[in-house]
Amino acid sequence: MKTRKVGHQLFNDNPKGPSKVKAQYGTAERARQTLKRLRGKPKAYQRQVAVTMFYRAKHHKFQTKGMKEAMKVYGHFLQTL
Repeated sequence: MKTRKVGHQLFNDNPKGPSKVKAQYGTAERARQTLKRLRGKPKAYQRQVAVTMFYRAKHHKFQTKGMKEAMKVYGHFLQTL
């Protein structure tokens, strides 16, 4: 049986080294830094990271004001993609 090579993955069961981008969602400033690091990456990867960080902040058990601001940053970014 042939195995299929998987393209860009943010998370998987068998990572090969450190994460590609240090993505954070704690504050709006950290969200902007994450988006700055994503420049130059494929659009699909940018969308995947932004969606993941948006929903991590949205569904965090102890959501803070900074996380809500980060959600706005990621939400605006996703609308402009």
